[in-house]
Amino acid sequence: MISFKNWLMAVSAAGFGALLGAAVCLPAAASDYKTLALLEERAATVDSSTTTGRATPDPAPAADWKALLVGGNHLIDSYNNAATDLAARLRQSGVQRVAVLQSLGPTTAEGVPTARRREMRRALKALGSTAKDVCLVFVTSHANQRGIYLSADRGYLTARELSSMIDDDCGQRPTVLILSGCDTGAFITSGLTADNRIILAASARGRVSYGAATTDRYVNFDRCMIRAMDEGARTWRELFDRTVPCVDRREARLGVAPSQPQAWFGAQVAHLALPGRH
Repeated sequence: MISFKNWLMAVSAAGFGALLGAAVCLPAAASDYKTLALLEERAATVDSSTTTGRATPDPAPAADWKALLVGGNHLIDSYNNAATDLAARLRQSGVQRVAVLQSLGPTTAEGVPTARRREMRRALKALGSTAKDVCLVFVTSHANQRGIYLSADRGYLTARELSSMIDDDCGQRPTVLILSGCDTGAFITSGLTADNRIILAASARGRVSYGAATTDRYVNFDRCMIRAMDEGARTWRELFDRTVPCVDRREARLGVAPSQPQAWFGAQVAHLALPGRH
């Protein structure tokens, strides 16, 4: 994890306004890192830029997507913006079952459920379940190796908690997880990966996700991912492959350390198409 001293040096080099939107990650305590180190010895983490699971045929195209989109932190508007705008694009692509949760803040839309763990579970259940389901869960927020921060809960959504939600409501059905924040590569572990899952993470374990000004509509990874979708990416692998160089270019312009986005493509869904694309 980048030290506070090094972060301040990066801010000085790139300009505080350019970095504040995405670079202020919430550090874990030293005791947390000791616990994580023990856990990491037991969990097989995956660098999915080269690993995709066993090569087996993709399932038949699934006809019924359901999507949960979560803006997890109220400190900047970018997180809520990404959740609501991605939801709009999914609806335009024919996805009818869409739930949006927002963090508590001045721009929170009236009547939109708050981004809490219990609301995430309720929303997934309320979307219903069919035999042809494909699940999509998108969470964007500040994060560190403890998890993704949900400001309404004043706590972290962990990989174990997220996996439990997915197991309960998506089971063995194809599932896409998009996790945007610092250290989100830490979610790509043996506990969360599976042959039926795709995981896209904005940064590698131990890396900070930079690249947004406080006035930007999205943080950098979300901006590049939504752009790749708008520009016609057909599969989730293609979307990720288009997102990474976009992220790299912005970080290079700012002169900050690369965030190194990560991905896992389970064998059953390695070439799964985006909603509405075949």
